[in-house]
Amino acid sequence: MESYRTGGGRVGNVARGHVVVLKTSVPYVARVINRVPAVGGAEGESLDDARIRGPLLLRSRGRAVTADDFEQLARDVAPDAARVHCMPEPDQPGGVRVLVVPQLVGDEVGRIERPHLDPPPAMLQRIAATLDARRLVGTRLIVQPPDYSWLTAVVRVNARSRFDPAQVRLDVLRALYGWFDPLTGGPDGTGWPFGRSVQVHEVNAALARIPGVDMSRDVEVTLYPADATRRRGGQVQRLDLPETGLVYSFDHQVRVG
Repeated sequence: MESYRTGGGRVGNVARGHVVVLKTSVPYVARVINRVPAVGGAEGESLDDARIRGPLLLRSRGRAVTADDFEQLARDVAPDAARVHCMPEPDQPGGVRVLVVPQLVGDEVGRIERPHLDPPPAMLQRIAATLDARRLVGTRLIVQPPDYSWLTAVVRVNARSRFDPAQVRLDVLRALYGWFDPLTGGPDGTGWPFGRSVQVHEVNAALARIPGVDMSRDVEVTLYPADATRRRGGQVQRLDLPETGLVYSFDHQVRVG
């Protein structure tokens, strides 16, 4: 099977390698496995979300005028979109750009494969068609994924006594991938903010919250931008992102002493 559906919201978005049970016997089939993560599952609307959506719906009456209108209408037609961000089109008066991040699932450390960050074309087409029918005359509309800036963090820390260095390394990797996560990362835990620069001192602060990291000894954090060809550039203390950009964690490396 190339696809399946299950109830229960995001719980069905299992990681790669988690679907391994053959429910019924099939001739000549010995085992099963999902080679890619499951995506697309979304939680049902909460009561708090409904309270927010109601006044917006009454105010806009189904028209896309403000940024909030564009975002809410996009969420209504595409509940499988995890984040929707509307912003003015740079250097084009009257233009609107809507950035869409799909539901995502990472591996055991939170690593996300780059192709999974791009929403399915059908989702983008559905959002674009809905917003195009509700935009003001003269408003130019673009619906697309964010512009992802590739980043590798190279980290060297020391483990506190009585802490397993292997576990500390795993915790540091989880912290790095979690800090830059497009859905749950960032300072407030709601996803890395669009256009927010990455700075070394913030990574240090994230590492300081890990119990097994000995912050009384040297903690070395080096940032390296990369590109889609997976070539790593020179080290930087700060990685600036465009207004339409999010950071993409590419192959963080951790050494524990």
